[in-house]
Amino acid sequence: NPYAIVKMSVSGKVYVTLRKTLTFFPDTLLGSEEIEKFWNEEQGLYYFNRHRGVFNAILFFYQSRGIFRAPTNIEPDIMKEEMEFFKIDLVALLGVLDPNAEDAVEVKQSLREKLHTFLMDPQYSKAALYWSFADMIAIVVSIIMLVAESVPSASDYFENPDKSDVYYFLYSIEILVNGFFTVDFLLKLISWPKPWLFFKSPLNFLDFMAILPFYMELIAMMTSSGSSAGGKFVVLRICRTSRVVRIFRFARHSKELLVVMKVVSGASKEFAMLAMLIMVFVLLFGTLLYYSEMGYDSGYNSIPLGCWWAIVTVTTVGYGDLAPQSTIGRLIGSIAVVLGIVILALPMTVIVSKFNESYGDVKRTTEREQLKNVRAHAIANGAIF
Repeated sequence: NPYAIVKMSVSGKVYVTLRKTLTFFPDTLLGSEEIEKFWNEEQGLYYFNRHRGVFNAILFFYQSRGIFRAPTNIEPDIMKEEMEFFKIDLVALLGVLDPNAEDAVEVKQSLREKLHTFLMDPQYSKAALYWSFADMIAIVVSIIMLVAESVPSASDYFENPDKSDVYYFLYSIEILVNGFFTVDFLLKLISWPKPWLFFKSPLNFLDFMAILPFYMELIAMMTSSGSSAGGKFVVLRICRTSRVVRIFRFARHSKELLVVMKVVSGASKEFAMLAMLIMVFVLLFGTLLYYSEMGYDSGYNSIPLGCWWAIVTVTTVGYGDLAPQSTIGRLIGSIAVVLGIVILALPMTVIVSKFNESYGDVKRTTEREQLKNVRAHAIANGAIF
């Protein structure tokens, strides 16, 4: 009877479902007659001495007819062992074929979709992997050149055309790197599913900011005259400083860094609370110390200097460049030191808790995206309707 009630006890916890729910996957342990080996006559149910946490995901797999949500707090080895015991092979059950097999079903994509996948997924093909690798090399080279340009003994080679061979060689590398970034940016813009929402992604905006300084610097050098040399210098300085955003292009090649960025964004309210507490603390004690040190040659000539001292104190850095001289100032400083530790410690528990919660949400979202890809292949192969 497909509508018969099936009771299963997994390590003491009883689960109840319909027979037809399990028999939807007849090649698995629970969906085949092999389940009868685990019938417990005394208790009147099927008994399994297995991992209860994994079984929650396994039962949901049957109930959803093919959606498997792996628990994030269970070791992969345990997951693999439980899946093998219950004879659940996601690849076989969902009909996902080996892409190298002769009967593999190719998911049709337009040229634009293929280009987008090529640029965003290094595992799409060997060419995509090589492109991603070239992007990482370009990022490393551009950052090395940015750092080397600041070294006094090497700065002439970047700015003085008289160093003919070296200058033009380094400038050629700069052109190649920025040319690669520009081509990559334009291809992503063209292949983006909804180009008008392209800049909604922070990473796309950072890609734009990574190439903008080069062209602004180029325009400034071509259009500036001798009378505007001062303005040209300011523009060049701003452009060269803003090139540091290129380091954020690494985020595309590191899933861990992307997760951290999403988690920090999810805990923005908690970080804002911490920033507000620190700001109130700094303004309060910076002002108190300024007025308490009036008449003393201790260096507190303004409230901003007092705030600088408060920031150094609350973060427990303590440069020692400023120190109160008056008795009242030292008393205020002592209170600031103790309260600074408390102000930093109290919100940290909330931030850490929120961080863990957001990390779990982001990880589950990533897993759901992976499952969507699996189901898409399964639907294309006729395994799920």
